Amino acid sequence: MVLSSLLEGRFQQYFDEILSRSPVWLFVHIPKTAGSSLNGELVPILSPNHHIFIDYTKLDRQSFADLLDEAVGRFLDLAATRKYAYCTGHLTAEQVSRITVSVPNVRPMTLLRDPVARFVSDYRYQCSPMHTGHEQFRAAHPVIESYLDVPGEWNKAAAHLIPPELRDTGDAAKCVEHVLAQYSFVGIQESYALSLRLITTLAGAPRRPAVFKRVNTPTSETAIELSASTEALIRERNALDIGIYETLAERFRGIEEGLIGYLDRVDPLGEE
Repeated sequence: MVLSSLLEGRFQQYFDEILSRSPVWLFVHIPKTAGSSLNGELVPILSPNHHIFIDYTKLDRQSFADLLDEAVGRFLDLAATRKYAYCTGHLTAEQVSRITVSVPNVRPMTLLRDPVARFVSDYRYQCSPMHTGHEQFRAAHPVIESYLDVPGEWNKAAAHLIPPELRDTGDAAKCVEHVLAQYSFVGIQESYALSLRLITTLAGAPRRPAVFKRVNTPTSETAIELSASTEALIRERNALDIGIYETLAERFRGIEEGLIGYLDRVDPLGEE
């Protein structure tokens, strides 16, 4: 498992495995994990690239899931005749599997974020003018506790990374095993600069963060003060995400010092 090499501190082996063939990076974008910023950094240096997205004007006639499946199909048709370096989208585990069996040397990657912070950020974003339907959203969910009553918004990371039959077991340890087996890189938003540095070093263009997209700075309208009981309920209803995140984030933090030293040796960044 390629990701295990990284998380066990075998950095040279990890680089050798990743770069043994020309990889096609597949960024699975979990909402509100700094994914838009990461995508903005990667698009200029990984080309050709493709964004897998749906036509929202068709949502009155087709489901989001069906539209996204169609978008994946369009990408696979393109990839049959063109070698891509990078693609991204708000994909599901089933769609990731569909891509990896169809496109040679696909390297799935993602970013995780503390699930409580991610849930709060998601609510704040949808309340803000950055979200086109924010007025309707605020009318439907005037307080975060209302949003917390929507089961489809729970365990959002697992919904993107884990097949439903495994996700339904609620077994975080088994879900982590799946991620380790299927993913080539998993960074964490709380260590965004290092996560970005690693993936851009693999891409041959190491860099510090310079692109910041969809950053929703709190305002008087979107600031949220969580009560202890609401935070506890967020944790309870996102228990699977928390189990996955805490395990992988702990392992990532455990290699940070060694990884920085390795990157400084193989491809040091210049002074700011």
